[in-house]
Amino acid sequence: MEDNKQTSTKLQLSTTDELWNKVVLYKLERGLKNNNQAVEELILRGIKPLIESKEIMSEMEISADTLSEIAEFRKQIPVCEKRWLLPLVILRDGKSGAFYTECHIISEDFIKLSDPDAKMTPESEEANRANRELESDNYYFEQMVEDAKEGRPFSDMVIEFYNKDGGSKPLKILGGQHRYEAIKEALKGKINAIHQLKVYFNLDKIQREDVMRIANTNINVAPDLRDRLREEILPPNLKKFAQETGILKKDENFGDKRRYDDEFSPTVRMVRSFVVNFFRGREYKGDIDRDSEIPFLCKSGRDIDSEYMKYFNKFKSSGGFNDAELIEAGKMFTKLHDMQFKNADKMKGTAKKEFKIKAFNLALITSWAFSAGVLRRFPDRLKKLYALPDLCNGDDPLNASAMAKASHKSLDKESYRGLGVRNDEKERGRLLHLFLGYSNSSKPKITEEMCNSAIAIFHSNQDSKRAEESRKRAF
Repeated sequence: MEDNKQTSTKLQLSTTDELWNKVVLYKLERGLKNNNQAVEELILRGIKPLIESKEIMSEMEISADTLSEIAEFRKQIPVCEKRWLLPLVILRDGKSGAFYTECHIISEDFIKLSDPDAKMTPESEEANRANRELESDNYYFEQMVEDAKEGRPFSDMVIEFYNKDGGSKPLKILGGQHRYEAIKEALKGKINAIHQLKVYFNLDKIQREDVMRIANTNINVAPDLRDRLREEILPPNLKKFAQETGILKKDENFGDKRRYDDEFSPTVRMVRSFVVNFFRGREYKGDIDRDSEIPFLCKSGRDIDSEYMKYFNKFKSSGGFNDAELIEAGKMFTKLHDMQFKNADKMKGTAKKEFKIKAFNLALITSWAFSAGVLRRFPDRLKKLYALPDLCNGDDPLNASAMAKASHKSLDKESYRGLGVRNDEKERGRLLHLFLGYSNSSKPKITEEMCNSAIAIFHSNQDSKRAEESRKRAF
């Protein structure tokens, strides 16, 4: 059958002489122009009872070959609408002209009749596959499998009904292969849910490509938004801590991305990293001033960071992060941010917005929190660190402009934009020594000299550590 949907439909039939003679007689009796017209009318007469019996409903004119395919679908596929004595509502995509219906099917029948390895051109022998590669180790796929095992129904799986290949799987999956695999896994445990399908009929190559493109187009979810969604599954311990300390305002939720404006909200990753580093610092046993310790940065996006979960579980039984010293550190950090936000607002220049939320740079918040934890052993130094917002005398306490000028003369490239811009390990180690050095200084403010000294100290400590390790290996 060759279909030209914008003009006419041409039919090529292989039939017995007896049946063909009846077609010719029908044409002559009705004075029709040609044999094709006679065949088309006879097909429509055969399908008409389907429409009149309300097995399908549509407000649009549907071609004979498409109606024939819909009738075959209704006959072959045990959709729930058939069992419920409901009609299939046939809709049309105004852009592509493709006809489709939305219906339901149980897991067992769906897996039995579905083909997840659909091809762009079904008639071709070439392996031009429609679906993207299955990501079996993806966290969200694993979660999808667990949901399916608990009886969760899935919806909007995009299917083409195609039975011209003579196979036993006429439901060709154009979008939803991950859901297919999840349903298949759930069936092993006899979980037989009802799922929704979006089934297309009589697609030509252009329409099929269009449907596949739409079905497999993903808008990437920002990692910070994924973190927030995952955090909301857990008891709200992190949010309670953030709100109690002022890191989040009352009734404020975590941000879904990093922003440089008055509507800025700290992200889950920032606050998780704060909590983890405070405890890691408090648990630290070495000589922090002579070491090259690197503050920890929680992972973001796909998984919940395991280091964060270690502390989350530790405090879970007590109702959350209610450690008095942690809460004090959170409140002192909020004071630092508030003063930075307020005083940086007085500055001029294009970097003003970034300078206002400098405290929430991931390298800076992790190093400050680690400092607050490790300096619990040195009360006078901790007091000095906490006093930074009070000692800035109307300037921004972090002295963002001084940080921007600091660099290592031999290690940093010209593209380096100073401390507190990046969040890599080197940056976190440098900023840790800035806060450690400031806490041990008699000067009230952070200066450019302090920033450069902190950079030098961190790398000097790293070199000493490497040299000692080399000595041990050599001798």
